[in-house]
Amino acid sequence: MNGGPRGRLERGFLALGALVLAAYAVAFLFSPALLGRLVGLAFEDANALVEIRAFYGGLELGIAGFLAWAALRPAHARSALLLFAFAFGAAGAARAWGVAEFGFSGPSQPLVAGIELAGAAAALLLARRSP
Repeated sequence: MNGGPRGRLERGFLALGALVLAAYAVAFLFSPALLGRLVGLAFEDANALVEIRAFYGGLELGIAGFLAWAALRPAHARSALLLFAFAFGAAGAARAWGVAEFGFSGPSQPLVAGIELAGAAAALLLARRSP
């Protein structure tokens, strides 16, 4: 992937993804109960808070770090775009399945599913046009 306009678009996409994930990750690292308030989860014991901190904080921060690293290293941008496409494609599909099976309250779940699937499709298109 070169540093021309095409390379800048792909690296910008990765940088934006890294920033968004890092913001969510930091919020959930420092306040795991925030997820419960946002989506209506009830935490029965400390294990639930640990799980939220690990997965929504730690894992998202790790993915954000990888996306940021790849945005700065054009040779690795395509791999990061594919990670983005697979991860958010799977998340969006699972969320859409959940909405179809269980329903939803408020528009956030279908909206987020759409954003995840659109982001995955965009990442896949950017990865496919990369050398």
